[in-house]
Amino acid sequence: MIAAQIQTNVKVLSEYSAQWELAVEGIYRYRPNGKYYYRPVLPSGKRTYRSLKTKNLKQAREKYYSLQVNNGNVAEARLMVEDILARYEQDGYLDDDLASRPQGTEEEEKRHVGLLRKFWSQIRVPDVSDPVCDNYFEWRKGKLKQGTGERTTDRELNTLNNAFKYAKRRGLIRVNPLADRPKYQKSGSVRHCREFGPNDADELHAAASLLFQHPNSVVLGFQLLSEAYTGLRTKEILAWGIDHFGTRTPDGKYVNVWRCKNQHHINPYVNVHEGLQALLEAHKEWKAENYSDSPHFFPSHCGGVVDKGALAHALRRITPKLKKKLTSHGMRAFYVLVRRSQGATDEQIAWELGHQSNGACIRSTYGGVPENWKNGGGPNLKWLPSTIKPAWETIPSRHNGMKKL
Repeated sequence: MIAAQIQTNVKVLSEYSAQWELAVEGIYRYRPNGKYYYRPVLPSGKRTYRSLKTKNLKQAREKYYSLQVNNGNVAEARLMVEDILARYEQDGYLDDDLASRPQGTEEEEKRHVGLLRKFWSQIRVPDVSDPVCDNYFEWRKGKLKQGTGERTTDRELNTLNNAFKYAKRRGLIRVNPLADRPKYQKSGSVRHCREFGPNDADELHAAASLLFQHPNSVVLGFQLLSEAYTGLRTKEILAWGIDHFGTRTPDGKYVNVWRCKNQHHINPYVNVHEGLQALLEAHKEWKAENYSDSPHFFPSHCGGVVDKGALAHALRRITPKLKKKLTSHGMRAFYVLVRRSQGATDEQIAWELGHQSNGACIRSTYGGVPENWKNGGGPNLKWLPSTIKPAWETIPSRHNGMKKL
């Protein structure tokens, strides 16, 4: 009974879709009678079809524009998407509360606006529709050098949606045309960072050892281990060496850290456990021998601090030599895995990472754990490797004492 109903619904939907075709942006042709229609937005926020009472496309376009003007919406009818993006940009990419976004988010919004302009600028606001979003998706896929484009398109359309929401808040438009926009990345295809983290310290140090084999990437090996041992993001770990970040508290038990996404005030410290203690000592010795004059905690052989994307590129380069693909953000998953295995609760780990979610974000991002782990029955993973040498002991002696190139 249910299967038959589903088949009937699918058939009806297919027949419905086949009856309509997009003639030009904002105007649709109804195949059974050949007439053109437009899709006004009802007060409820839903769209409907209204006839333009003509089979001539030129006349339909003229009537469509005239209707926009006669409805008292002259300014909105003439608005281009470029006007929306320009206002959003001019006012500083403000959020739903008209507050400034965190620096990282603002930079991402700015980058997305630059990309959106290449396609959307000359499209009128009344013509924004799902088919146009589909066209953007196809156009965007043709510009990518890697990836399938689903997540990229969703993130960029989210920025465009933010711009429309802001324009609505400021009274430039009455309805956000992207409020019910298509989503291109299927939920089942989302891969979380837990899939790209080491399974244990041996796997972590094996990857770091590969980075330690070349003098220019030794610093990236230290960065990789530092992220894994603290759970800090790349941007947060590269802040070490600025102000007092990366220095220990007077008792030596914690390291002062900065956290992005306005999480700094939640927990501005990381615990100096056994692994981090050994890592800091090895890093101190290496830096004193090779970059004693550099004020940066992670100095680049090119001068200054290492680039924020350097570790990600290096990990892609050594992937063929690894058991599994690792990413920089996957080191955060390693930290969570180790702490869970040691019996720490998700609430405790959330606080250690600077979250205010009381563990909810940990569970949604990293999945669940066996019940006995919560009662001290976990594998109690160690920070240091058990079957191989710590990665810093594998640095070839010819690298020791080598000055910057």
